[in-house]
Amino acid sequence: MKMNWLTLVAVGVVILFFLIGAGCLEQENPGVTGNIPVPRHEIMEQHLQNVTASIRYSLIGLDTNMSETAVSLGRSGISGPDADTILKAATASHPAILTIITYDGNGTVRAAEPENAKILLGQNLSDQDVVRVALSTKKPMMSDLFPLAQDGTGMSVAYPVYSPDGTFLGVASMVYVPYDLITPIVDHEINRTPYSFQVLQVGARILYDPDPGEVGRETFNETLYAKFPEIARVAGRMAENRTGYDTYSFYSTGFGRVVGKETFWSTVSLHNTEWRVMIIGEL
Repeated sequence: MKMNWLTLVAVGVVILFFLIGAGCLEQENPGVTGNIPVPRHEIMEQHLQNVTASIRYSLIGLDTNMSETAVSLGRSGISGPDADTILKAATASHPAILTIITYDGNGTVRAAEPENAKILLGQNLSDQDVVRVALSTKKPMMSDLFPLAQDGTGMSVAYPVYSPDGTFLGVASMVYVPYDLITPIVDHEINRTPYSFQVLQVGARILYDPDPGEVGRETFNETLYAKFPEIARVAGRMAENRTGYDTYSFYSTGFGRVVGKETFWSTVSLHNTEWRVMIIGEL
């Protein structure tokens, strides 16, 4: 009888151990809190909040970089060895940055980094819309997406440069690739989840998509989307609303089959330029 009692105790301890272990494993599953599944929409909104905050933080970092660069150039001047040193450090501060240049009040490039951008030195850029706006407003700005000479698409953040006595010297302008800024943020967040993201500027030009071929497209004008009128409806709602939820049909990632999708979106902005950040799940 004594051996039987000890055996029962041992078996009970083993069973309790496995029950505790099973509970711990269950709590570690994504979307599960204890034994209560977290609703799908709550999970999607949390991922969206995380990505939106990270993109906002990165944009603020780029903007702060350019603000500080402009102040330094105000002391050094917008050309010469000291200006080159300032631009070189600023260009190296984030992998999404392609070039940083300075141009004077006439739109003539006075300094440029990195080395492959020095081909711009002496060129007059006053025929470019983004340069004209920066020179006319003399205010910090972020441009819309535009095609790059070296292929692909980019955006610019520009700051006026003033000397310590308040004299306008010109503009410091950074060109960066939004796709390169956004991709590592999204990749980190959606690892091992069934969700994807898309980021658009207001006006529906795509800045980020898991299918790189869609980057730069305009959802209202592209023939790719003509067979899916729901997309134009969603894009229209996003243009008018900083946050929201909707459903639509489109190809699965990789342009396989047509599937139903749902999306929540939120907004990040810099200098009156707004991006819509979408998390997307298949229905």
